[in-house]
Amino acid sequence: MSNPQFDRYRLVLASSLTSRVFAEEVQLLPRLPRISIQRWTRAAEQIQAAIEQRWGFKIIMLDFLENKSGRERLAIAELRSHDRGPSPYWSHAWVHLNEIAEDEIFEFERAIVDRLLNNGATGRGPFSRFGWIEEACNWVGIEPSSNLTEFNGELKQLNAAANYALVRFARQSAPPIWFKAVRDPTAPEYRITSTLAKLLPEFLPPMVASREEWSAWWMEDAGDSLDDARSEGLFGHAALRLAELQKASIPHIHALLKSGCGDQRIAVLRARIPQMMDFIEDAMARKQSSPSPKLGRGRLREVWRILEEACFNLEALGIPDTLLHGDINLGNILTGHRCVFIDWAQASIGNPFVTFEQLRVQIAEDQNTAQWTPYMTEKYTKSWGQILSSSQINCALAVVPLISVALELCGRWTWLTSDRLHEARFQSYLRGLARQMDRAVRDLELREIICA
Repeated sequence: MSNPQFDRYRLVLASSLTSRVFAEEVQLLPRLPRISIQRWTRAAEQIQAAIEQRWGFKIIMLDFLENKSGRERLAIAELRSHDRGPSPYWSHAWVHLNEIAEDEIFEFERAIVDRLLNNGATGRGPFSRFGWIEEACNWVGIEPSSNLTEFNGELKQLNAAANYALVRFARQSAPPIWFKAVRDPTAPEYRITSTLAKLLPEFLPPMVASREEWSAWWMEDAGDSLDDARSEGLFGHAALRLAELQKASIPHIHALLKSGCGDQRIAVLRARIPQMMDFIEDAMARKQSSPSPKLGRGRLREVWRILEEACFNLEALGIPDTLLHGDINLGNILTGHRCVFIDWAQASIGNPFVTFEQLRVQIAEDQNTAQWTPYMTEKYTKSWGQILSSSQINCALAVVPLISVALELCGRWTWLTSDRLHEARFQSYLRGLARQMDRAVRDLELREIICA
């Protein structure tokens, strides 16, 4: 019986020198090794560490293959070197792919691995091939602007896929350096990050080099995340830096939209409210297993009315649109010699107080950090007070909790217009957002602070 706390993988560990794969002998037959890692962790990082600990091999993950049978995913890795021989407690061998039993690997998986062994690449993407990591190192090493010392050979791979990569490289006499790639035509992170690195470089880790055909870039290490270095002072400084970043982005809205930032301006949200509420009404009408009470159509219509009024009120304040992060959390705020922000895949343009509200809620819900939210709010609003009145700021803070929840759904618009809309899990997600909006409306009604 499988353990729900762990994910189990079949491993194809391939050698580019011998065109063979690593196998374990089970009942006199070569089988693919199995690797189990804790669920909800970074698979590439955990598998890389498990392989080195178990067999002493240094590897780089190349790809993960899904299947519809419910069987373990197939993890494909390239052997880079090994520090010691296999453990004496196991029987191992490097074998040809055709020696692996047929029931160990699906036909489509075997074809993909066969292409890798014979051609050096699976054809699925730039990072699903032998030698890409060495090519990336050579590329950044010859960049005139890089000024890099030599790598010391230690690397930690956090994300891996045919079109995605995130790797941390240690260096001999300098801080680590990071390689990231998101080669997906539907994901504008490379274009957004490149644009921000040019327009607002003081708010991102320094970009060392980039490669457009890979949608990849190297960046310097920028210190620990706010999640690892917690203090009231650091949290307040992060709020201040967020406000400074947003104000600095105001002259660049057109360029940021052109780079791929989403459009979450209040007028866009307001125009989508009727259709959003139709989706939510439909989800509420469906049978649900949760004991949470349903919101009736009358209450949903009232939420709709107040949300629309809140949009009009926020627009009337005349607060300039700015860059929004879209995935703001403590892990995406780094606190080295200066506070910077990373992971801009979901960046958009809209009211600046939305991003602050998303950060504030996370911190307020953690009993270890909740006491710091007043100080953060003070630092954030004081910065905005340089160009906004206290009335504008206070009214924005009052209505933005409701706006923020609605924009979370607006940001999932492609889901609402796809087959995912009918999935039970997404229907449950819609009902959850509706209850959040209802609570935000009740707070507004209780305090009687809808701005006129």
